[in-house]
Amino acid sequence: MKREDDFSLETKRLLATRVGARCSNPNCRRPTSGPSLNPKKSINVGVAAHITAASKGGPRYDAKLTPDERRSPDNGIWCCQNCGKLVDNDQNRFSVEVLRYWKNSSEMAALSALERTDKPTTLNYCDQDLIRFYAQCFDRPAFQDRFHQEGSTAEFDKAIEDTITAINTGCLRSRDGVKLEQAKGKAFLQNALWREQMDTIVDLLRAIRSRYAIGKKLGLISGNDDFYCVRDWHTAEWMDETREEILIIFAEVAVQAGVIPPRGPSDRGR
Repeated sequence: MKREDDFSLETKRLLATRVGARCSNPNCRRPTSGPSLNPKKSINVGVAAHITAASKGGPRYDAKLTPDERRSPDNGIWCCQNCGKLVDNDQNRFSVEVLRYWKNSSEMAALSALERTDKPTTLNYCDQDLIRFYAQCFDRPAFQDRFHQEGSTAEFDKAIEDTITAINTGCLRSRDGVKLEQAKGKAFLQNALWREQMDTIVDLLRAIRSRYAIGKKLGLISGNDDFYCVRDWHTAEWMDETREEILIIFAEVAVQAGVIPPRGPSDRGR
């Protein structure tokens, strides 16, 4: 029986096509549609999941939303059936923020695929190629300067976001949004340990963005793009220590892959 706040067929089609009919979980990205044996039919194994539940008592329910907002495409995310069930059964792990990140990164991955000018079928990446690509993602000031020496905290936050996107989707962009290189996301790593370590790195990068957002909200980080002030040195130290931990984890992977690790703040002046 259809509920008032269920998605319409049009909304479901929109959610699916905006991510190229693939699961939005960056660690899954499975195709959700394909041909049936019947030449006039197709098979769909995707679901349009609610980011905040359609009804009271559901996962991540937000009482402040109107019925129109609950059934809006903005409140939906396209997943395979397995991931759709997963996000609804563990709402603490799969928060609204995590699902919105999944949605945004998957839409960006779909857009990057459309922008490609090469022939995807001819590109074969081994694990070493992907680790070499990820090393490039850390070759930016956001991983080379101490936090209190950053030229712009807004650009720092954007660089961290771009790095997360590059590792998850394989799309590396410059500060102004120009695509620099296209590879594959960490889900394509065959080495399970390396894949797990890259998962940990992305989790730490997300923690940096969360700490930054909290710092801005509490006034611990203030100012504009030309001038800023870090009012809490504990925050700055945490930013430096967390980025150092990220680079240490990645260096372990890089050395095993025979790739030169990216340098961090401690390497400056050596």
